[in-house]
Amino acid sequence: MHFGAQLPLRRDLVLLLCSQPNNKQQLAERRYSMAYRDADVATFREIWKKRQETRGQMTVAEQREAFDREMSAIPLAAGCMTESLDFDGVPAEKITPANVASGKALLYLHGGGHMFGSIKSHRSFVSRLATAGRVTAFHIDYRLAPEHPYPAAIEDAVKAYRKILAMGFAADDLIVGGESAGGNLAAALLLKLREERLPQPAGLYLLSPWLDMTTTAESYQKVGARDPMITKEGIELVSKAYLGGQADNALTSPVRADVAGLPPMLIQVGSEEVLLSDSITFANKAAMAGIEVKLHVAPEMPHAFPLFHVLLRAGLAAIDEAGDWMRQRLGEKLRAAA
Repeated sequence: MHFGAQLPLRRDLVLLLCSQPNNKQQLAERRYSMAYRDADVATFREIWKKRQETRGQMTVAEQREAFDREMSAIPLAAGCMTESLDFDGVPAEKITPANVASGKALLYLHGGGHMFGSIKSHRSFVSRLATAGRVTAFHIDYRLAPEHPYPAAIEDAVKAYRKILAMGFAADDLIVGGESAGGNLAAALLLKLREERLPQPAGLYLLSPWLDMTTTAESYQKVGARDPMITKEGIELVSKAYLGGQADNALTSPVRADVAGLPPMLIQVGSEEVLLSDSITFANKAAMAGIEVKLHVAPEMPHAFPLFHVLLRAGLAAIDEAGDWMRQRLGEKLRAAA
């Protein structure tokens, strides 16, 4: 991974997904805790709350290591094989499920506020997407902020896309996806492909995408008190790290981009996250541009909930939905036999 030098303890660079809850959030938690229809939600929120309490004093490097350690303990989907690759200097991994359809692929870009996450942390999740979609999946260790601010991650994503095409996969047989900051990167990648006159993929899969560097959208006010994972302040701080002093633009905030020419999209997002407006705004923008878009807002679900499918079983259904959508986009029959 692109870790760079050890970073000192700084409260302004705390992990996006471990922002400390404020009093307003704690009151909202008590208010809503007895009203969940999904029994997994209260358990997840309690586990996450305890997790937050242990993370506030860690350095960025320590939090990266802890996140990788926790998430890499989740096993791969049954029958998946992995292979380490080098995409012109960008570390990559290929995941091949047992039920793979020949010639179909997924390029997945992990989340983590552009500061965290890796091949290790997302290997299990990507293997489940690969199995659900019957695709050969590729994911990468793109360079992370604050050591490598914008546009380093986009440059790495373009390298990966070009490399996958060079391996013989047609753009029409390829899905690009990502969650949270990886969703930001996935959308930005497609905008960059259009700029460089490279072919668009068959579809764009976004999970709880972070698509706006600003924190003025409606969901920050209306949902913020209910979000157990992300705060307005946290977004402002990781945005600052990612931009690295550069001006916000359509590639860092795709909600302000012209999306004409982008492929069909599936967007999954939880109702209990401050980034909800990002998904709604982007879906509306795509629809207004004549793009086929499916937006699924999952009630009671927090940020990037399918990533935590071991605790939130609704995440398994979302993975199945994403797999069905990928297979449809790639010309497979829905729920084809393995």
